[in-house]
Amino acid sequence: MKKILILAFLLLSLGVYAQREVPQSRMEQIYEEAKTPYKYGLAVAPADNKHKIDCPTVFREGDKWYMTYVVYNGKSGLDGRGYETWIAESDNLLEWRTLGRVLSYRDGFWDCNQRGGFPALPDMEWGGSYALQTYKGKHWMTYLGGEGTGYESVNKPLYIGLAWTDRPLGSAHEWQAQDRPVMSIHDKDAQWWEKLTQYKSVVYWDKEKTLGAPFVMFYNAAGRHPETDLKAERVGIALSKDMKKWKRYPGNPVFAHEADGTITGDAHIQKMGDVYVMFYFSAFEPSRKYKAFNTFAASYDLVHWTDWKGADLIIPSKDYDELFAHKSYVVKHNGVVYHFYCAVNDAEQRGIAIATSKPMGRSQVHFPKREVKNRRMVMELDKGWKTWLTEATHLKGLFAQQAIEVNIPHNWDDYYGYRQLTHGNLHGTAMYEKTFTLDKSQFLNSNSSFGKRYFLRLEGVGTYATITLNGKDFGRHPVGRTTLTLDVTEALKQGENRLVVKAEHPEMIADMPWVCGGCSSEWGFSEGSQPLGIFRPVVLEATDEIRIEPFGVHIWNDDKAETVFMETEVKNYGKTAETVEIVNKFSNADGKQVFRLTQKVTLQPGERKVVKQQSPVQNPVLWSTENPYLYKLASMIKRGKSTTDEISTPFGIRTISWPVKREDGDGRFYLNGQPVFINGVCEYEHQFGQSHAFSREQVAARVKQNRAAGFNAFRDAHQPHHLDYQKYWDKEGILWWTQFSAHVWYDTPEFRENFKNLLRQWVKERRNSPSVVMWGLQNESTLPKEFAEECSEIIREMDPTARTMRVITTCNGGDGTDWNVIQNWSGTYGGDVNKYGRELSQKNQLLNGEYGAWRSIGLHTEPAAFDAKGVWSEERMCQLMETKIRLAEQAKDSVCGQFQWIFSSHDNPGRRQPDEAYRRIDKVGPFNYKGLVTPWEEPLDVYYMYRANYVPASEDPMVYLASHTWEDRFATGRRRATIEAYSNCDSVLLYNDAVDAEFLGRKLNHGVGTHFMWENRDIRYNVLRAVGYFKGNPVAEDVLVLDGLENAPHFEVLYRGSAIVPVAADRLNGTALLKGVEGYTYLYRLNCGGDAYTDTYGQVWAQDNSRYSHSWAESFIHPSDSVQLLSPYQASQRTTNDPIHGTRDWKLFQTFRFGRHKLNFQFPVPDGEYRVELYFTEPWHGTGGGVQTDCEGLRIFDVAVNDKVVLDDLDLWAEAGHDGACKKVVNATVKGGVLKIDFPEVKAGQALVCGIAIASAASVEPVANQGADDRNVSFSWAAQDKEVMEKTPKELLPEDKNARANVTYQAEDAVLKGKFIKKEVKKQTGVFFGKGEKNSITWNISTGLAQVYALRFKYMNATGKPMRVRMQFIDSKGVVLKEDHLTFAETPGKWRMLSTTTGTYINAGYYKVVLSAPDMEGLALDALDVQ
Repeated sequence: MKKILILAFLLLSLGVYAQREVPQSRMEQIYEEAKTPYKYGLAVAPADNKHKIDCPTVFREGDKWYMTYVVYNGKSGLDGRGYETWIAESDNLLEWRTLGRVLSYRDGFWDCNQRGGFPALPDMEWGGSYALQTYKGKHWMTYLGGEGTGYESVNKPLYIGLAWTDRPLGSAHEWQAQDRPVMSIHDKDAQWWEKLTQYKSVVYWDKEKTLGAPFVMFYNAAGRHPETDLKAERVGIALSKDMKKWKRYPGNPVFAHEADGTITGDAHIQKMGDVYVMFYFSAFEPSRKYKAFNTFAASYDLVHWTDWKGADLIIPSKDYDELFAHKSYVVKHNGVVYHFYCAVNDAEQRGIAIATSKPMGRSQVHFPKREVKNRRMVMELDKGWKTWLTEATHLKGLFAQQAIEVNIPHNWDDYYGYRQLTHGNLHGTAMYEKTFTLDKSQFLNSNSSFGKRYFLRLEGVGTYATITLNGKDFGRHPVGRTTLTLDVTEALKQGENRLVVKAEHPEMIADMPWVCGGCSSEWGFSEGSQPLGIFRPVVLEATDEIRIEPFGVHIWNDDKAETVFMETEVKNYGKTAETVEIVNKFSNADGKQVFRLTQKVTLQPGERKVVKQQSPVQNPVLWSTENPYLYKLASMIKRGKSTTDEISTPFGIRTISWPVKREDGDGRFYLNGQPVFINGVCEYEHQFGQSHAFSREQVAARVKQNRAAGFNAFRDAHQPHHLDYQKYWDKEGILWWTQFSAHVWYDTPEFRENFKNLLRQWVKERRNSPSVVMWGLQNESTLPKEFAEECSEIIREMDPTARTMRVITTCNGGDGTDWNVIQNWSGTYGGDVNKYGRELSQKNQLLNGEYGAWRSIGLHTEPAAFDAKGVWSEERMCQLMETKIRLAEQAKDSVCGQFQWIFSSHDNPGRRQPDEAYRRIDKVGPFNYKGLVTPWEEPLDVYYMYRANYVPASEDPMVYLASHTWEDRFATGRRRATIEAYSNCDSVLLYNDAVDAEFLGRKLNHGVGTHFMWENRDIRYNVLRAVGYFKGNPVAEDVLVLDGLENAPHFEVLYRGSAIVPVAADRLNGTALLKGVEGYTYLYRLNCGGDAYTDTYGQVWAQDNSRYSHSWAESFIHPSDSVQLLSPYQASQRTTNDPIHGTRDWKLFQTFRFGRHKLNFQFPVPDGEYRVELYFTEPWHGTGGGVQTDCEGLRIFDVAVNDKVVLDDLDLWAEAGHDGACKKVVNATVKGGVLKIDFPEVKAGQALVCGIAIASAASVEPVANQGADDRNVSFSWAAQDKEVMEKTPKELLPEDKNARANVTYQAEDAVLKGKFIKKEVKKQTGVFFGKGEKNSITWNISTGLAQVYALRFKYMNATGKPMRVRMQFIDSKGVVLKEDHLTFAETPGKWRMLSTTTGTYINAGYYKVVLSAPDMEGLALDALDVQ
C-alpha cells in the first residue's frame, strides 16, 4: 500500500508539469548563455599512448578547483584492464596539476577492474559555488564498476557503485566503497532500457523533493527497445532517501533519441532560474555529419525534457577532438563559461579539453606523439639531418663547406630567387646525412616468425637523389616531386645506421617534367623554381616479406555508383614460394563492415601479382562537397591465421560527369547527378624563405586559408604537391584538379622515359582520391600530340574512371587529351571583362582554367569605374575579380566554373616582375604577383572579397573595411569619400567612431559579385567602424584607424577591446604589460621593425636596425653586388595601423619584423643570467572575423635563445587573437658575451616579433646609445613607408640576362641541301623545304663551357601531321656523339619551338647539328638556339 501511495504522489506531482515544454525563446536564451565558441585546448592529457582520459567532473572547495576524471590503461578498447578515477587541481580552471588516484582497482571485489567515478551532490545553481555538498559528514561519489576488462568493460556488464570519503577533497586518497553495487542490471526493478549495461551516473540533492525524494540520480544505460528492438543508450532517473537504497523512476527513460546505435548520455544538470538544463552528449546521431557532440535539453520538472534543435554546443573541429567531442561538464565562473569535455582524435587518443565563452588563449597541454596504427613499423626520419653544399651556382666560391643541422623538409634555395635577378635561384649539389638507431624490437630480420623487409621512402628530392646506406650504394634516381621507395633490407643493421643522400639540382635540366623557369630552354617558361634538397618527408618502413606494394591498393567505383572495384598489388620479397590470402574489408564511416572479399594467391620468390576483386554496394552514401563521406578499405595479407600486412585506404563513392564526355549541350559539371559550380583556386605551393619545402603544418595552414576564402576546388599549379593535400581535399569535400607538369618538352629518349615513369607514379599516388576530378597532364602544353595521347592512355590504363568520368586535360594549349581547358584573362591581358559571362558560356570555354590580375599590396586608388589600363592597385584587382565572380554566377546554370590565379604569389625566375608590393623595401622578385596573399601570406583586400562572396555567414561571418594597408588615405585631412567593405553578412552598419555613433549608413547585401559601398560620405574622424549583422544580430566587426584626421569622440573605447568579437588579449587590459620588473636592470629595449619609441611608462625602446637585427637579404649584399634595390631589411618588416588589444602602447606592436631561419637578433651582454621579454601580435590572420573565425595553425614558429628553443610551436592567433598583444618571458644563460634570439623552425607562415627587452637582476649598466648604427646612421623606418613606387624603373633593376647565354644560329645561314626556298612568314625569315630526296640542314656551332647544352629548333610544320626527322650531333672529328629522331608536330600557320639536348656533357669546341629526312616537304626552319 505504501508503494502505491508513493507512486500516486509521483504521478500527481508530475502531472502539473507534464504539458510544459520549454519555449523556443527560452531555449535560445539558454544557448546564448551557455555557448562556448572558443576552444582553449587540452586541460589534461595522458603522458603516453598506453592510457586514455575521460569523463570530467569539476567542483570547487575553498579557493581551489578540482577535477576528477577516469583513466583507462590501454591502447585500444580491448587490451587494458579498465577505469580508475583520478583527481587534479587548478587555480584558474585552465591549468591543471594531477594529484593522484581516488578510486583504484581492487582485487577480489565485484568492481575489481572498473572504477570510473563521478562525484555526487554538486551545487546545481548555474554560476553558483560548484561545491560538493556533504551528507552525513561525507562526500559521495557514484561510479561505474565491474569485473569485465577493456574500455567500458566490453566483455561483461557494468553496474553502479557508491563511494564516500570524510577526508578533505584536495588530497589524492582512496575513497571507501560499498562491497556491492547500489544499482545493477539484475535488480528486480531493472528496466528494459538498462538490461545490457549501465554507464555514467551523477547524484543531485534536490531539497525541494520535486520527484518525491531528495537524492536524484541521472544515469545512462544501454538496452534494446521492447517494441522496435533498437539498441541505444538512454538517460533515466533513480531516487533515494539515504544515498544507498535506490528506486528507478517508473517513467524511464526520461530522455533518449530512438535510432539504432545512437547514444544519449552523461547527463549533467544545472539550474538556470526556473529551468533545469541537462548538458548531455550524443553520438552516432543520423542527423549529424560528425560522430559525437555535446548539446543540451531543458526541463521544468527534471522529467519532461525539451531538446535543443539549434547549433550544438561542442562539435569535433580541432586536431585533438576530430573524432569525438563529447561528455560535458559546464561551469560558469566570473562571467566566463568553461565547458569541459572529452576530446578524442583520429588516433583515438583521449583527454579532457576546455571550450570557453570568452577567448582565454591556448593551452600548452598536448597529446603525446601519435602512434601509427598498422601492421607496419614506421620510423619518420625527418629530424636531425646534417647537410652541406658541395657545388653551387651564384655563390662565387664564398659558401662554407661546414655542415649545418636541419630538419626535413629542407631547401637550400631558400631566398636566392627573391633578389630581383632574372634568374637568381640556387642550383648545385647538397649532401644530406642522418644517423639513426634500430633496436631489437625494430630490427626483426633474425627473430620474427615471418621475415621482415625494410623500405626507405623519399617523397620529394630536388632533383636527382643518390642514396647510400651504411656504405651500400642504391643508385642515382630522378625523384623530383613524386615518391621513391627502395628496398634497403640488406644494408640495414641493428644499432646505428648511416644514411647519406646526395641531392643534385643542376641548371638546364632537360630530362625531367619539372624544371626551373629561369634556366629552362623553353622561352617564356615562367612556372617557378624547383627546390634543391630533400623537401618532403623521409620514412623508413618495416613490413612482412610478402607485402602490399607502395601505393599498391587501387579502388574505384563505376559511373553508376553501384559497384566497387579493387586491385591489390602484392610482391614476395622472400626466398621461398608462399600461398597467402588477400583480404579486402570495406567499412562505412562508423566502422561497420559493408563487404569482405578474400582470394588466395601463390607467389614465387620475387614475383609480383595484382589481385582483382569487385563487389556491388547497396544505397551507398555518396561523397560530395557538402558531405564528403569516406568509407574505409582495409587491405590485408593473411599468412595462416596471422594478418601480416595491412593498408588502410579512405575512399569516397561518387560519380562525376563533364560536358566534354557527354556532348549533350549541357555545359555544367555534375557530381552525383547534381550540377556543381566550380569555384576554384590555383596554388603554387610556395612560401617565402622555404620555397616548396612545406612541412605538414604548412600544408594544413595553406588548406585552412584556402577553405577560409570559400573555394570549393583546387588546382595544383603546375606540378605534384605534397601528398598531405589529398588527405584534406578528400576529407573536406574539395574538388581537385591535380596537375603533373607545365609547358616543357625535350624530344629525347631520356625525357620521354622519365616523363612517363614519373607520370605513372603520380597517377598511382592520387587515383584513389574521390576529390580528383581532373588529371592535368600539362599547363600550356608543348607536348607533341602523339606523346600526349600516349600519356593520356597511360592514365586511362591506370585509372579506368578516366575513360568514363574523370577528364584528362591540358590548359591554354595542347592536343592529345580529353580537353584543352581555356584561360580567359579578359581585363588583364586585353579583352572586355563585361563579356566574360557570355564568353564563358560558349561551347569552347565552359571552364576557365585561370583568371586573375596584377596588383601590388599597399598600392591604392580611389573607387571609380573599371579602367582596363589603370594602375595595378588593390582596388582594381578587387573590381576585376568581383566582376568575373558576378558574371560567372549569372552564367553558372550553363557552365562548369572557374579557377582563380593564384592563391599565393610565387617566384617566377626568368621574368622581370619585382613589384609584389608598393613600398620599395617590400619589393621582391621576380614574382608572379597576382596572389590573393603575398609570398609571406599577408592577405590582400581581394582575399576578403572572396571570403565575403563564398563563405556563408552562418559558418563564419565577416566584414572587412577597405583597406587596412591604406591608413594615409586621409593624410590631407577631412574630406568626402566613398567607403567600401566586403562582408557575407545580411547588412553592414558603418560608423565614423569607435561606438555606435557618427552613423554613416546601413547597407544590405545584394548577393554574389557585389560589395558594400557608402558613397560621398563626409569622413571627419580617424576611426571607421563596420559592424556586420546576420539574422538581426551583430556578429562581425572591423575597425580602421586613419592618419590625418581628428580623434573620434569615443576613441578611448578602442583601448577596451571589442564586445562583438573579443580576443584573448583583452584580458590584459589594465595590466602593466610593458612596465619593467622591479629589481631588474634593462640593458636593451628594441622596437622591432620600428623607430625609437617612448612607451606610457617613459621607457625608451630603441630603433631596430642592422646593429642588432639580421635578416635574409643581408647575406646577399656585397660591395660588388649589382642589385640596387636590395637592402639589409628587404621584405622582412611590415606595419599595421590597427588598434592593438591588451595595451595602450599600440606603436610598439604596430611595427614588426618577420622571417624564418635567417631572421635573428644579437645583443652584446656580459655573461650571466637574463630575463628576456618577447612581444608579439598577430596582425594579418583574423581581420574582420567573427566569433567563429578560426586562424589557429596559420602561423607556428619556435623561438630560441642562444640556440636553445625556449618557445615551441608558438601560435600568436591562438594565444592572443587577431591584433592581440602577446608577451612571453623566458630566462637565458649567456656564456660568450652575446645573447642571440632566432627562429630555428617555422612550421607555418612566418615568424614575427614586435619587441624585445633584455634585463638582468645583477648589477649591470644599461647599454648606452642603443639605436645607433654606424653603418646606417640616417636610416629610418618611417622613411621606408614613404619610399614607394608603382613600377620599378628598369634602371634600378639588375642586368637582364639569362642564367646561361643563348646563341642563335639562323637557318638561312646554315648549310642547306635539297629543295628549299627562303621566305618571310609572320615576320620571321625561314627556310621552307620542298618535295625531294635527301633534304638536310647543317648548322656549325661553337660552345664554351663543358656542360649539357639545350638545342632548340624554331620551326613551322604545315603538312597537317607530325614529321619525323633525324638529328645528328657531330664533333669536329666527324664522330657522331648523338643520333636521334625528332618529331616536329604540326603547327598550322605558327612558329613553334622544339627542344632536345646534346645528351651528355660536351667540351668547348666546334660541332655540327644536322637535320635530315628522305622528304622534308612542308617543314620550315627559322633558327637553332644553343643554350
